[in-house]
Amino acid sequence: MKSLSLAESSTAGSSNTKKVGGPTLPIKEMIVRFLKGKDCLLQLRLEIDPKLQAKSVREDERQKTDFWMSDHRFLKQCVNPFASTLQHLCIVDYGQQSIMRKSSIMSILSVTCNRLKTLDLRNMFIDMSDCHRMTSLTSLTWRCVKVNGAALRNVKDSMTNLSTLALLGVFGAEGGNLTFQHMTVLCLGLSTPAEDLVMNLPTLKKLQLKMQCPKNLVIIAPVLRYVAFNLEVPESSKVELKCIDAVPKSTSSHTVTESHINYSGQVEGAGLEELLYGAASFIPMSSLVEKNPNLKKVFLDIPCMTLAEDGRFLAPLKDVPLSLPSFDHLHNLRKLEVLNIGPGLWYSLEAKVDTLISVEKWPVINTLYLHMIPHNREASLKVLGLLLGTSVTSLKIFIHSSSPVSRDELATGIEEQVSACELRSGNIIICKHYYHLKGN
Repeated sequence: MKSLSLAESSTAGSSNTKKVGGPTLPIKEMIVRFLKGKDCLLQLRLEIDPKLQAKSVREDERQKTDFWMSDHRFLKQCVNPFASTLQHLCIVDYGQQSIMRKSSIMSILSVTCNRLKTLDLRNMFIDMSDCHRMTSLTSLTWRCVKVNGAALRNVKDSMTNLSTLALLGVFGAEGGNLTFQHMTVLCLGLSTPAEDLVMNLPTLKKLQLKMQCPKNLVIIAPVLRYVAFNLEVPESSKVELKCIDAVPKSTSSHTVTESHINYSGQVEGAGLEELLYGAASFIPMSSLVEKNPNLKKVFLDIPCMTLAEDGRFLAPLKDVPLSLPSFDHLHNLRKLEVLNIGPGLWYSLEAKVDTLISVEKWPVINTLYLHMIPHNREASLKVLGLLLGTSVTSLKIFIHSSSPVSRDELATGIEEQVSACELRSGNIIICKHYYHLKGN
């Protein structure tokens, strides 16, 4: 057997016991018995059913060692039979309340599973202080995880061959001065602000910043090509993205002092190809665009829309300021092929349509993607008319199905705008929460 996935279902009665042939057994003992003898396992996934994860745990049960999947005794019993062959491991523990108990899971895995290549851990309190070297590990994902303060430095010291690092909802990391020679993909989602974080990443190509901003963030990535920037930078913080590859002496550094964003980049021959930007302030975006004239795809949004768990639109966030990007900066993007506008920015465009009318010259755009939660029919159609005057040759419009202004209310006006620009409107496709209108 090469691969095995085990999921504890929410229909199993008690959260930690189940009957097998009469006697009641703890679920973890069942798992250990099931895994016994499977000595050639390459891949294992242990996951608690999402509905069960959502259930709260009584206060008097939160310290029980027989309850959590990341308990050290259970882990040793699980992985020992196939520790010499296991290469891919994923463990999803009992909801976010699992971070109440500290686990030595990294110490155990680093000693017993020396062939491990990919590791995905969710809903845990991970202690990295006693982690040994894991030179075979190339991909690490932590999601909804609490860690000790020096965790990132521990990762750097023990996992020197990482190519992918995804930190999504990680609490407690204090930062550090980190170098990863082989990393190509990095997602930084720190839920508590680090003091200082300096990262030297000579092979990094894809970067996502979606986190609480550190007081000092420096990322040195000479071959960076794709950036997703969702970072609010307070006045007390400083962020530097240094994408310099054999930069000639004449190349200068551009500093945006208003937001304490410093961006250094090579003007010709290299730089970003794709930018996904989602923040209330567009000042950092202007700096990124100015220093990367070879951008081919740009996605712009403001994170101001709230959705229910099932995807229904609820309301705009009142405490997020509505702003507009400087479209003039897009004129320098001579290779721009695709512009995406997200629902938050569309809402801002509607609210500030009178300001848009004053724009004298729009950038050249080939393919335009519009993701809408329209609130005002007349304003939406005005904005669409302005954008379609930018030499658009391909248009795709996504309308959220629970928008204040429905697809049916907009459809006729949209089709008239499309026809006037000699764009052929396609079929309307109803998705779960979006209507999709396409023109070519």
